[in-house]
Amino acid sequence: MIAVPQFIKQPRYWLGLLVLCLINMALAKFGLWIAPFVNGSISAIWPASGFGIATVVLFGPRYLPSILIGSFFANLGMIPAPLAFMFGVGSSAAVVMAWWVVHLDGTFRWQLDRIVDVVRLSFIAVPLAALMSAVLGASALVALGAMPGENWLNALGVWLLGDLVGDLVVAPAVMSLYAAYVVRPSRGQLVEAVILIVLMVLVIGGTHLQWMGTPNFDPQFHLLFPFIVWAALRLGGFGLAISILSAAAMVVALVLGEPRWVGTSVPYLEVVNLQTLLIILSVPGFLIVAALAEHRHVERRYFEIAYRDSLTGLANRTALVEKLENVVNTAYMNGLDVALLFMDLDRFKNINDTLGHAMGDLVLQEYARRIQRCLRNDDFVARLGGDEFTVLISGHNAREAAAAVAHKILAAMRTPIKLGGHDYVVSGSIGIAALESMMTLNWSDTNRINVAEELMRQADTAMYRAKRNDSGFMLFNSSMDSHTKMQLQLESELRVALAEHQFELYYQAKVATASEQIVGCEALIRWHHPTKGLIEPDKFLEVLESIGLILPVGAWSLREVCEQMRQWREQGLPVQRVGVNLSMRQFLQPDLLVLIDQVLVETQIPADLLELEITESVAMSNANLTIDTLIALKQRGIYISIDDFGTGYSSLSYLKRFPIDAVKIDRSFIQDLEHESDDAAAIVTATIRLAHAMNLSVVAEGVENALQRDFLMKYGCDVLQGYYYSKPVSADEFATMLMRGHYH
Repeated sequence: MIAVPQFIKQPRYWLGLLVLCLINMALAKFGLWIAPFVNGSISAIWPASGFGIATVVLFGPRYLPSILIGSFFANLGMIPAPLAFMFGVGSSAAVVMAWWVVHLDGTFRWQLDRIVDVVRLSFIAVPLAALMSAVLGASALVALGAMPGENWLNALGVWLLGDLVGDLVVAPAVMSLYAAYVVRPSRGQLVEAVILIVLMVLVIGGTHLQWMGTPNFDPQFHLLFPFIVWAALRLGGFGLAISILSAAAMVVALVLGEPRWVGTSVPYLEVVNLQTLLIILSVPGFLIVAALAEHRHVERRYFEIAYRDSLTGLANRTALVEKLENVVNTAYMNGLDVALLFMDLDRFKNINDTLGHAMGDLVLQEYARRIQRCLRNDDFVARLGGDEFTVLISGHNAREAAAAVAHKILAAMRTPIKLGGHDYVVSGSIGIAALESMMTLNWSDTNRINVAEELMRQADTAMYRAKRNDSGFMLFNSSMDSHTKMQLQLESELRVALAEHQFELYYQAKVATASEQIVGCEALIRWHHPTKGLIEPDKFLEVLESIGLILPVGAWSLREVCEQMRQWREQGLPVQRVGVNLSMRQFLQPDLLVLIDQVLVETQIPADLLELEITESVAMSNANLTIDTLIALKQRGIYISIDDFGTGYSSLSYLKRFPIDAVKIDRSFIQDLEHESDDAAAIVTATIRLAHAMNLSVVAEGVENALQRDFLMKYGCDVLQGYYYSKPVSADEFATMLMRGHYH
């Protein structure tokens, strides 16, 4: 059973088919009336062919019957029905040829806004279609005895030129008018188009009629060219289509219509001149329109690249900077306030690392949409890059409006987003900076630009403070500036500290629970500041990480530990295993294994004396990479432990796959034992049992009193570390402890 297409069942299709049939028949009748040649059945101007091509290109082959039916009934009263039917078949076949050619590679745009599309239509599809129609039509005349064979070539030429003119004038004009129907021209364009047509009629009419008392019956058609160029440059395809059709109507009326009306004939050479004129008016005009459209498209593309974020479609950093400077200038002139929200997604890197960057992009796109839905019409939003967004607000009470927008954005972010079948909530931190009463300030243009930069800096500072305090959003205040300046000074001093060897390693003993003998130690960095004395690592490690110095400092620590063990061995001391902490950036650095191999070779230290401690968060940041790295370290004989166990989000399935030797219970759980916390006790005992079940050693850090020691001994913790046994001491002091073999 043959399936019936759905459009056949729709009344709208049949109504459209009827209308198109009538238009095709009317255009065919007009062509046969205005320029009949070769026994009256061939027209030198055939607009129906161009309209047929436009119909099928725009609406598809399902409207092909309108061409066959329209052509058939237009010719039926003048020639026998079989011949009229053959003319309809030929017209339909020509349209199919044109449609096939333009859609050959699937890239044709009927809007004709590219030069390649105009060229394909005008120089390939139309000539082939016109040739097919002429060959089939002329051959039908001969085959059915309507014309002697010797006239075939003459009929072919007249038919070919008639179809060419109709196709090249009407087809692109109809497509352009339909494009204007889809994307409506502005009121100004419509007014300008009317003015252009009126002037064109006046100028051409003035050359044809008696003007200023001087008879002039020679129309100066070259005067049409400025109008066509005007329409192409100013009005685009819509204006050009109207101008071309109006010019063609005037030219045909003056050259063919008037003689036809009074019953005189027009020499065919004059008709050929007319055909050439119409082609010259149409094809270059649409090429100009296409060239301008391509130029505008390139400009828009460059604008999008320069000012748009390709992932979210929001404005980018460049657009924000320009907008911010303009808004600051406007606010200064009009006494308005300006507020800037600087937003960063919290822990967004975890999404990228665990789910992949494609999922991360989906998160950014979704939250970009959510931010936009929280804004007012006049607010400006931009994505600066990564997971950073900004919102610019101006007007009266901009600070209060910014706080309200921040509340809306944070509320919108609490709605989970579904990724890979699971719901995720990504929170955000927002910093707000505001400038108020700007009219009272007297700034130069340069200062206004500096103000815009300062506003971004303040919002950024407030955002980082909000992120650190986990407060959602914060308004900038002057105290944040002093903190920022202190941070900058700290960063500078840390760079000097690395260059001038101000760092030193201290060593804290690890004691076996059973024997209370030293079985190793952990190396902990200290900073000998030239004026502030000894600084603990919690005051500067985070800054080292943020400014990228953690890698050289970490490499120094690793080398220093191994060098110190080498010296202790040379002194004959019973060297025990020394633990070194690795941050996430250190653990993920591509040349970690190369660095470790190089240090072990240089210091001649056995690999089993080196212990590397990584946190749960580091281990789970990229579990598969972690497994590969840990396997490579274990193959070298290095001892591996998971630090701060219980505070992260490690999965047991991964933990079993990690080739590790020990887990270290975080000090927060050990400290809670002193307060007789049932939760802490349960966590500690469960951790010990779990680790032992997996053949892992258990280290408890932060042991500070006998109560904690006794609890840990009771439940079988293997190694203890904390102030109860020893504070971190210098290398010389720890050497003394090694010599005694005891922590006392």
